[in-house]
Formats: sequence, C-alpha cells, structure tokens
Amino acid sequence: MKKLLLLLKRSAFELYVKRYQDPSISALHKVAGNLQDRHMVHESTIRRCKDVLDSKGLTWKEVYRDQLKESIRDVDFVITIGGDGTLLQASHFLDSSIPVLGVNSDPTQWTEVKEKHEDYDATRSTGYLCAATKDTFEHVLEEVLARKRKPSLLPRISACLNGELITTYALNDVLLAHPNPAAVTRCTFRICKTENLKHVSPLVHVQSSGLRICTGLGSTAAMHSAGGFIMSPSSAELQYMVREPIAPNQSFMHTFLGADELLQVKFNGRRGVIYFDGSHIHHDVDFGDVIEFSSQAPQLQLFLRHKECQGQENFV
Repeated sequence: MKKLLLLLKRSAFELYVKRYQDPSISALHKVAGNLQDRHMVHESTIRRCKDVLDSKGLTWKEVYRDQLKESIRDVDFVITIGGDGTLLQASHFLDSSIPVLGVNSDPTQWTEVKEKHEDYDATRSTGYLCAATKDTFEHVLEEVLARKRKPSLLPRISACLNGELITTYALNDVLLAHPNPAAVTRCTFRICKTENLKHVSPLVHVQSSGLRICTGLGSTAAMHSAGGFIMSPSSAELQYMVREPIAPNQSFMHTFLGADELLQVKFNGRRGVIYFDGSHIHHDVDFGDVIEFSSQAPQLQLFLRHKECQGQENFV
C-alpha cells in the first residue's frame, strides 16, 4: 500500500461558529459549548489517525470533503474521518478499484444524550458505515495491512436520465421527488428486464411524496424508517417504495428489483429532483423525462464493521 488519501470533514463548530461566526449559534451558549467539544473530539481523532499512519511509515495526503471536485485517482486506499456523510461523499468520487475505510470521529455518547436531554439534542455521529473509531483505528488498520480484514464489494444504484447515464452512483439510496416537500410527486413506473426492457410488472400511475430506491446497505436507513425491509448489505437486489401514495392500496407500491431488472419511471410533474444519498448531490428532472434505476453500477470496496454490528440502524 503506497499512497493513502485522508478525506476529512469540517466540524459543525468550525463551519457555523468559528468560520462563519453564526450569531444564532453563538448566542446559544450550551449548544455552542457542545459543538466546541465535538470539534475538539473530531480534531483529536484526526491527529490520532495521522500519528498512526506516520508510525506505520505510510505516505498520505489530506483533503477536506468540500474541496473534493473530481474523481479520486492515483491512490491505493482512502480513509474518511468524519461520519457516514463523509464516507458517502467519498463514495461518489470512487470507482470499484480503490477501497475505502471510514473512521467515526465523534461517536454518540448515550450517557451524554440522556444527561442533556432537557437542554439540547446531544446525539453525535452514528457511524454505521464506519469500520473504526479513534480507539480502534490502529487495530483495524493493522488488520487491513496484514490482509486479515478485506473490503466488501457493495452494490450501488445507477440512474439513466433520458438514456444518458448520470455519473453519480448511490451507495445508500436515491429519492425522486418534487423539490417542495409539501408538493405532490406525479410519476408512472414499471419494472423491466435490464437486457431487453421486457415488462415484468404492469404500468403503475402514482401521486405521492416521492419514490425511494435503496441498496441492501441503505435498507437500514430512510427505507427502514418508512417501514421497509432490512436486507443484507451485499444483496444484489434493490428495494423501492412509493412514499405516502394517495392511493396506497395499489399493487407494486413497495417491492424488490432483481439484479437483472430496472425500474423505468416517467416523471409527470412540472419539477422534480433525483437526490443521491441525501441532499448534497441532486439532478433536476422535468415533465416527460424518463429515468431508469438499476444496480448496473460499479461496486464499491468498503471495509464494514464486524458482522455483529450490521443489524444496527443506518441513519445518515
């Protein structure tokens, strides 16, 4: 392993209090104090990870996630230090050739959450997608370097808009919806075979709050919160669900897509957006646009937590 890239997040304290001097945050002394403490924990994790890498004689460079503008190349390994959002950000710039390891820099402390419940929400980072923390990073890295821990190849979601591939692949999920969350999303869809577009399901017309498609890894995030099924992270299937349909008793409101199937959607509203793994990366769609969602995407090499941790919730 020759070259490593450290992808870092900026803490909320750095962004809102220190960097932009947001008066609405600074005036809330308890909240600002919590953000400062989180910032210190985050920075301590970064220093620890750098020290470990130096002690192993590894060559690395660092970049902040908001500076990442193009595909990650010319490195052998990526380490993200932050939370699930930082790892998801990295995944959008990676193909299947470079493995990634997530370090949760500021894990939630449940005793703190309980103690501060009446003052503010003290929840920190879930880190479902992260295989290490500050305390476990050296051990996990040693296992990786000794090839005792191998990355999992995880499916991602591909989207084609009017026959053109969108070159962003979703690791967790995609959401097709109106940009106004109070507005109705109108679309028509059916399941087809990927190879020849042979129809697998009838045509379904829906008015709803949107259409969500997830991977196995993403099935424990928003999909599970909405009542979806938990899947294996390595499942080749995708799961989709129509959100809050006006006519909820129609067939095919919630089911699975096989590895050889795609969901063909015609958008029937004036304005729509496809969101990839949250709100940061999105593409606009217009009336009459046709979108095809499938698992025909480059897989991601991701180091997962141990199997006993895989049943925990993935809220990003």
